[in-house]
Amino acid sequence: MENEKPKIKPIAYNYGAYLGVLTAAGLIIQYVAGLERNWVVSVISIILTIIIYYYGIKTYKQQNTNYLSIKEAIKVGLAIAVIGGLIGAVYTYIHYSYIQPEFIEAIREQAYSDMTSQNPNMTEEQLATGEKMMNIFTSSFFMATMTLIFSLFFGLIISLITGAIMKKDDPSLA
Repeated sequence: MENEKPKIKPIAYNYGAYLGVLTAAGLIIQYVAGLERNWVVSVISIILTIIIYYYGIKTYKQQNTNYLSIKEAIKVGLAIAVIGGLIGAVYTYIHYSYIQPEFIEAIREQAYSDMTSQNPNMTEEQLATGEKMMNIFTSSFFMATMTLIFSLFFGLIISLITGAIMKKDDPSLA
């Protein structure tokens, strides 16, 4: 009798929620502690993210009678990434729109200063175009979108590596 594959959705919701909360908590901690550009916080966040993906994939493997293919690991990891990325993106948008808009404004001011110092002979039209592009790339929406894209990319890479390490073929499928 063939074993039924475990459902990915509950695992993705559970571990994706952990990932989304981690993203929100990371932004809150950075804001409260004034550590917006601290590499230690980034490293801790990456390690915790890897742990979340690992346990999500491990849970799927345990529910699948201890068998796991790389394809299944990628599916689970990307499902976790979608849920966590969406939660993180929504919070990122709220955070940079309402809680800490001064962070984006500081980035814009620094970028404008860099642009004018590196190109002192820019015309008014070039400055306006540069500022328009800068405003797009430093908007809350863009940062939220990048949170989702980064989550998907990082989820794919971690899932691929974790799947390769944890892979165990089901002999009944051979």
